[in-house]
Amino acid sequence: DTEVQRGERIAIVGSNGAGKTTFCKILAGETDYDGEMTLGHNVSLSYFSQHQTERLNPDRTILEEMNESAPNSEARMKVRDILGCFLFSGEAVEKKIRVLSGGEKSRVALAKILLLSSNLLVLDEPTNHLDIRSKEMLIEALENYDGTLLIVSHDRYFLDSLVGKVYEIKNGGLREYL
Repeated sequence: DTEVQRGERIAIVGSNGAGKTTFCKILAGETDYDGEMTLGHNVSLSYFSQHQTERLNPDRTILEEMNESAPNSEARMKVRDILGCFLFSGEAVEKKIRVLSGGEKSRVALAKILLLSSNLLVLDEPTNHLDIRSKEMLIEALENYDGTLLIVSHDRYFLDSLVGKVYEIKNGGLREYL
């Protein structure tokens, strides 16, 4: 059993195969499980999976992909600003998703998540495929995020920059460390 409070920033760690991704999928409602989970009042969850880039439409441009994901006109007005923060500006936003590198696709997928204005982000290995500059940009974006963060990562520097609590998943259980 565990309880996450508004505004907390939590790392989820454990060895490969321990259940970190399964835990994230349960939180996101993407897998069946035995037990009970209750989201708080007005919680809006967005989930970045390890395979998030596979959900991008390869035939769209970066700008089209972002605009299609914008939930409303207010979000559409922020698309270019968010893309700029993720190192896409000028003509780069007209590139087709299919020609992007793995790191560029990850940046687009992360930008889409932040466009949704959720107050709970569950991020499963968000730094995979990112270069150092992109990781620094992501750290800065998440430092300015005022919602709750749950982050699975093996990147110690990334986690140390963002979290104040650690959940270790081991032997089918969850242990909390401050």
